[in-house]
Amino acid sequence: MSEHGSRRAGGGGGSRGRRSANGGGFSDKLDGLTNQLSGMFGKRGGGRRGGDGYDDQYDEYGSYDDRGYENAGYGDSYGDGYGDEAEVASGGGRRGSGRRSSARSGATGAVGGTGGTGGTGRGGRSRGRGQDELPPKDWWMRFINYPRYGKRGWRHWMPSIKQLLSVFLGFLFTVIGVVAYAYANTQIPQVKNSIAAGNPTIYTYDNGKDIFANIGVNYYQVNDINQIPQVFQNAFVAAENYSFWSDPGVSFTGVARSALNDLFGSGGTQGGSTITQQYVKNAYLSQDQTLGRKINEIMISIKLNHTESKQQILLGYLNQISFGRGAYGIDAAARAYFGRPISSFTNNDVGEAAFLAALVNDPSNFSTALANAKARTDNPKTFDRFEKRYNAILANMSQYKFVDKSITDKFQGKLPQVKDYKAANLTGYVGYMKDAATAYLAAQMQEYPDDKQTQLYANIDNLSKGGYKIVTTYNQVMMNDSVQAADALWKDPSYNGDGKFDQSKHLSDHDVHLAFASVDPHSGELKSFYTGTDGAEEYTKNAFNYALQGGVQVGSTFKPITLATALQSGKFSLDSTEPGSNSKPLFYPVGASQPLTFYDTTKHATAFWPPNEDDESAGGVNGNATLKEGLAKSLNSVFAALELDPSVGVPAVYNMAQSLGIKAGTPDFGLVASLTLGTAEITPMRMANVYGAFDNGGVSHEPVQVTAIIDQRTGQTVWTPPSMRKDSTVNKQVMSANTAAGVTNALQSVLQKGGTANANNYAAALAASTNYNLAGKTGTTDQNHSAWFTGFSSSLATSVAIFRSTPDGTLESIKGLGYDDQSTRINGMDWPTSVWTKFMSIEFNKDKTNFAKPFAPYAPICSGVSNIVSFGQSVSAGPLATDTNALPGTPTGSEANCQAVFVPTPTPTPTPTPTKATTSSQQQLCQPPAQFDPASQQCVTLPSTPTDSTTQQQPTGTGATNTTGPTTPTNTTPTTPSSKFCQNHPTDPLCPTTTTSPTTSSTTSNPFGAPPGG
Repeated sequence: MSEHGSRRAGGGGGSRGRRSANGGGFSDKLDGLTNQLSGMFGKRGGGRRGGDGYDDQYDEYGSYDDRGYENAGYGDSYGDGYGDEAEVASGGGRRGSGRRSSARSGATGAVGGTGGTGGTGRGGRSRGRGQDELPPKDWWMRFINYPRYGKRGWRHWMPSIKQLLSVFLGFLFTVIGVVAYAYANTQIPQVKNSIAAGNPTIYTYDNGKDIFANIGVNYYQVNDINQIPQVFQNAFVAAENYSFWSDPGVSFTGVARSALNDLFGSGGTQGGSTITQQYVKNAYLSQDQTLGRKINEIMISIKLNHTESKQQILLGYLNQISFGRGAYGIDAAARAYFGRPISSFTNNDVGEAAFLAALVNDPSNFSTALANAKARTDNPKTFDRFEKRYNAILANMSQYKFVDKSITDKFQGKLPQVKDYKAANLTGYVGYMKDAATAYLAAQMQEYPDDKQTQLYANIDNLSKGGYKIVTTYNQVMMNDSVQAADALWKDPSYNGDGKFDQSKHLSDHDVHLAFASVDPHSGELKSFYTGTDGAEEYTKNAFNYALQGGVQVGSTFKPITLATALQSGKFSLDSTEPGSNSKPLFYPVGASQPLTFYDTTKHATAFWPPNEDDESAGGVNGNATLKEGLAKSLNSVFAALELDPSVGVPAVYNMAQSLGIKAGTPDFGLVASLTLGTAEITPMRMANVYGAFDNGGVSHEPVQVTAIIDQRTGQTVWTPPSMRKDSTVNKQVMSANTAAGVTNALQSVLQKGGTANANNYAAALAASTNYNLAGKTGTTDQNHSAWFTGFSSSLATSVAIFRSTPDGTLESIKGLGYDDQSTRINGMDWPTSVWTKFMSIEFNKDKTNFAKPFAPYAPICSGVSNIVSFGQSVSAGPLATDTNALPGTPTGSEANCQAVFVPTPTPTPTPTPTKATTSSQQQLCQPPAQFDPASQQCVTLPSTPTDSTTQQQPTGTGATNTTGPTTPTNTTPTTPSSKFCQNHPTDPLCPTTTTSPTTSSTTSNPFGAPPGG
């Protein structure tokens, strides 16, 4: 008996439970099954199925009664009122018209009767609805019927075929409607890409008007497709889109393949765009890889295919694609590679057609490999890849019946003769400027990866598409002035004094590099530079920019950074004193029990480190010198002692150098005792920028070489360097204004009587003419490998370096440079100071009123409280002296709270075995990374420093390495190979104290290289 049967038919047993207490026997079940079959086939029975007499049937499927239909008016409410109407034959009630009848519909009235009197009273209703019939469908089910009404199990959730077909057709018609609407509202925009409009990107000087270089200048417009031979047209169709002449403008299979690639991230840019799509993307849209841009591309391509002829579309495509060599458009390409316009070719030039068509797949790399015969040898893989593509296009041309196979076979493997490529308009310093500005933009992208504006507009690939103006910081007049100053050194006998450069006479006058740079101290803008070799600044002969790339050891020009650190500590003033000679010991690293020493090859004895140049010393009280005197005379002993003073320390000096713009990773820039003596290899541009902070009240600027990128189509500035934007935090106050004034005051003394630069007559005369409103510092490195002068006026900072190097980058001595006596030693006060003076004199004579205004006065006081901050932080500008009439450098005596002489007391530390090691052979017992330290006579692990000087940095405007610049030369910047360090630094305290020749000296890397002052 069914569940419902038992619940309703239990009258005889007096129970309303799930099962009748006295019903449901085997005969009942058999009768129920009979009635069920009757109900299934009867016209007016209880539906397709009657009850089967098994109580638990609906336990499996779930009853409609349990769904709440009983409580909805079809349950017990009918029981008593119609119980005696026993129109309950085996078929159930009179109008049991439900689709499915259960025992509840009275399908087993007779059986129900067996359960007790009145058992069939609930069987059915004369009104026509069986008790267990399904309720009527809701109105919405007549249209949707999902989940499917009356179905059980998985069929309840499985859509019917009609439903699936309806959904598919609905989706299809919706898509068609959307596409139709989008197509009707798609407008073909004006040409957006500047290449298609023939507008190259230009580089200008700082005035934003005078152009010195451009990108994409090689452009020629073809106005009639008939000027392009048919064989060239078909070559591009065979290479890029063989169905071009018949397709609807879009490759739907290609679009689908690209979409699947993007969806599943299989990597790479998928092909499949038709020529029409490529033309639309390049001429009308941006290069953004977005879904919106792709949909727009498809819609415009379809509409363009209906509004323009295939010939017009192909002409537009051929007029704007890149072919390398700066050529955009097929006519420019024909001229760049073959030396004649495209109209001069015929349909017989099958090889030339396939050649040009092969280029567009990878124009930048292909054009590089095809520049000349040497380029083909230097780029074998790229050249081989191009040749394979060339042959494949020839095969396609015959396969698609564009050209007979017997003709294309003649050109297989035989590339046409191509002109060698020579860059135009890059002679003199023009090429250097273009490369420098381009490398600066690349460095900005590396420096600011999260700045969307920089990533979009400083991208040279986008800029090469044309339409922009790159406004650089270079001043054309000052660039010419730099050449004039250099020529005075190389070519003017009267300016050279006793010396004169003569390569035919002097061996030292070969492989000479003169590099200098000038920076606006108030903005960080690089205004001019010079990077000449052997008296000529010629980009086409040597593209390496020594003013901005690489660098050489700066010598004593680094000492002002140490002085700034000391003054900023609050424990020193310019009148504080340090040992004027190396007669007193210094200890490093902290806790060393033995002093730093070196072997004096002149005296043949061990001496305290470091030596002063020419053994110069300062007198004063007990042989001490003030910090100002020490800078004026460039005394190594003063600044080594100052750097190692516990109130200063090597880390603080290192951090100050970084805050002033010396990048971590600069060769030989590390936490070493010789840091203050200038072992780091820095560029003239960086040094000029460092000194600019002293002139600028202690505010350090990031060097700038491009001030703006302007969209020529709108005239709007689309990019400025992050450091120059409003509210930028890139530029920082790295020392107080009084500290900067103190360093400037000390640097003024270098050009005054008694200073190292005052010995140069030209410099002394210029300083006097400006009322000594000039400041600077000489620098000379060990073994005379380089000589420097860096200095500034109130409006311009300039740094000059002179050095020699062999073509492989090995530094050579500049001893005897420009003199008949080849033993003449060259130092910072010599040629570098002369060049600096000549250049600054030219600028001074242009504007004597504003070029060299008085510097801010220095207040020689100490707070006694350290104001040194970590790298990347800012300090308070602090107060300046108010007495503007005070003479620069007037001593006021030792101030309260200021530290005087530093004579450190050694702090012994346990010395591990071995306790002594005095020979070079003993040094080899130290296991890397430990090194032998003669100061402590033990193996110690020293701070790591860059020692691989064979791989050179390529600093740009931000100091970031740029090894992928557009024209980075293959030669390296001059340097001292680390394997020859001790040969070049025989007085270094960590080099072996032996009498062996330089060629047999130990090659142990030396962190204590000690170039003499000067």
